[in-house]
Amino acid sequence: MKKIIGLVVSGLAVSGLLIAQNLNVQVGQVTYQVPAELAGRMNYHNGTTLQVLDRTFTLAEIDSMAVSANEPSNTVTLVYNADGQAVTIANIQTASSNNLYANASNLALYQDTLSGVVVRFAMSGVTMIEAESVDAYQIAGDATNKHSIIDFYAPEGTTLMPNTDYLIAMYPCDLYGGYRLSIYANGQVAHYFGVHQVTEAGSFIRPLDLNEADLEFGDPDAPLVEEERPGLNEETKAALAAYKKNPTEANKQALLEQMGIRYDKVVARKKAKLRELEREAHHQSLIDEMQAIVDEMVENRDIRIEQQFLRLIDPREDEDPNDAWMVLRGANGNADNPYIAYAPVTNAEYALYNSAHTYTDGLDNYPVVNISYNDAVAYCNWLSASDAQHTYRLPTEEEWILSAGHMPKDVVMNSNHVESGLTAVDAYAQTTGACGGIDFWGNCWEWTSTTNEAGQYIVKGGAWDTSRDECRTEYSDDARIGAQGYANVGFRIVRVDR
Repeated sequence: MKKIIGLVVSGLAVSGLLIAQNLNVQVGQVTYQVPAELAGRMNYHNGTTLQVLDRTFTLAEIDSMAVSANEPSNTVTLVYNADGQAVTIANIQTASSNNLYANASNLALYQDTLSGVVVRFAMSGVTMIEAESVDAYQIAGDATNKHSIIDFYAPEGTTLMPNTDYLIAMYPCDLYGGYRLSIYANGQVAHYFGVHQVTEAGSFIRPLDLNEADLEFGDPDAPLVEEERPGLNEETKAALAAYKKNPTEANKQALLEQMGIRYDKVVARKKAKLRELEREAHHQSLIDEMQAIVDEMVENRDIRIEQQFLRLIDPREDEDPNDAWMVLRGANGNADNPYIAYAPVTNAEYALYNSAHTYTDGLDNYPVVNISYNDAVAYCNWLSASDAQHTYRLPTEEEWILSAGHMPKDVVMNSNHVESGLTAVDAYAQTTGACGGIDFWGNCWEWTSTTNEAGQYIVKGGAWDTSRDECRTEYSDDARIGAQGYANVGFRIVRVDR
């Protein structure tokens, strides 16, 4: 909090007043600051009010004020800045149930400048709330000392009273892209992420969907963990059920709206992690990687929500949960009923087609590599020729993305040289894609049938010798010549009905 020194006014008569170049009048968590250059005068009236230029404060509403030199009268003479009056909002605030922001003498300041968040908890034991604009927008400070984080404390030695409104003062701010409330209670902390809100001058917002039952408390010293693939909340489940029962455009839009909220909360959490890394990380590469993830999620928001929508409404059930084929969820619009392979094609599988294919003993379950796109297509044609019910092909890039889903941030995989080369396709089977398949990320790139502008075939998923960032599902910057094989490129296939 901005340190307020000097005279404290509490409705008593004032004598021995002071000359200053700046006057700070603190009302609640807000400091009303008058700087220097235009001649002006502040008057006290009967020890009950303070007049600053055209604004009159009731002394009972003033928490404290600071001036700097003695003058034996009941007026304070100052020099004002030509820019007029300024407001400083403290980045460290103490809770009070006696909020004075909208009192008559402070009303103009409140309507022009102040906003914030109202918090209210049924639980007991809350000692502090940390509020942050995850986009790093200013919510406190002044023109030269800007803060995107506010620490809001219960009075010393106490906790916030249950079922009581508390106001965290902020500058008006566009919080549509996200804000974080970290709630400290009983020695632990839980994080809430709000989206799609704006704090407007003259009003305070309440978190749209803060449910205390959903808060997960943990070690306050632990780093913020990004939420990956969050489960559907009750609102989204209800919207999904309504759409499946009656697939109207209105019900679709209601479902997409709920999905958008959930998606944006995940993005807000990642933004908060990015801000944490910027404050604490020792390696710029970590910051750059997280920035790339955030940028991609923001840029491709609508595409990724649509992909998830297609997965959710896919009505198909796996014909045989024990076989090597997974429903390619989201591609149910295709009449050919596509399924995707559980894992990339292995050396042993490819050798059944091409007896000339040789590999080192013990590597049967390793992905086959050094296979050109053309050879991979030939393998698919060979499979198709012996199956009267199905045909086989390589996935498009969109199908591969639908199958893999978003790569979890904490994925365990063979990338970035964590291994000295390829591993078996099931070596990292604990991490699965959206369809339930394995080995989508790392180990070896996988051919797709989608070409770039140069006519090369896009490969997906990264490899053992690529960075984790290049393994991301949405990464589309690597493509290869179809007639050539590569030591770190394999393939996975799609099965469709004839």
